[in-house]
Amino acid sequence: MTRLDTQPRHAVVVGVDGSAAAHRALDVAVDEARRLHRPLHVLHATGVGIVPWTTERLGVQDLVSEAAAQRAREAAPDLEVTRETVVADPAAALVAASRTADLVVVDAGGLGRASGILLGSTSRAVAAHAGCPVLLTPHAGDWSTHGPVVVGVDASEHSVPAVAWAFAEASARGTALLAVHTWWWEEPDPFLSGRDWEGAWRDVAETQRLEVAEMLAGWQEKYPDVQVSTTLVRGHAATVLAEESRDGQLLVVGSRGRGGFTGLLLGSVSASLITHTRCPLTVVPSTHRPVD
Repeated sequence: MTRLDTQPRHAVVVGVDGSAAAHRALDVAVDEARRLHRPLHVLHATGVGIVPWTTERLGVQDLVSEAAAQRAREAAPDLEVTRETVVADPAAALVAASRTADLVVVDAGGLGRASGILLGSTSRAVAAHAGCPVLLTPHAGDWSTHGPVVVGVDASEHSVPAVAWAFAEASARGTALLAVHTWWWEEPDPFLSGRDWEGAWRDVAETQRLEVAEMLAGWQEKYPDVQVSTTLVRGHAATVLAEESRDGQLLVVGSRGRGGFTGLLLGSVSASLITHTRCPLTVVPSTHRPVD
């Protein structure tokens, strides 16, 4: 592993590989670092293989992080930017970096495609095992820069860090927050469907609405500048949130992973959204401490 600079603590770390998609991730990382008042650390992991890494080969690979760091400095001259090139698996390198970072940014399509890594496998692994929130940029297409921050809420303690992160982002961006809660309840016998079950659905929806309102109340007091709206939908979370991401500038969801490669697997909702989100997606571990 070849290090060029020591990664600052509490940095925004961005994974780069020289691709156009990675450039978009870098631009988003620059904006996040400025918004969070954090240094930016550019990380390029070469991947590992059976061919030895000579000094010449490492020098060529080092140009990737050098070019990305220069791009960041030109975009934000006031930003502290460091860079690093390592001989390591991209996912492992980014997860290791996440242990002292405040945020990791990576293209949702994944890194290291030239090394034979399947599309998206790196980004999924990082989102599943990182020790800090991970922001994933859509692999293709543009997204709204004026829409709300959208957050998925399930009214449990697991979603509190995601809600905290979403409120802080909405406040920093000067935009509204849309809290989306989905619920699913099947009637015992579909052949008996009718007005009785419709009433039961309304009761379930009202219970869900009160639970969500209670969760959001404290955060609305902490961030009075953030305009909050709530959407409750009877449907599947991944499908509903993917649709809401069309008009959002950021989608935030929680993950129950514990960090490190011994942690739990990424939840099915988060994993699906990595592929289907239309705007940047931030996955916040349930163990992440709420933003102060």
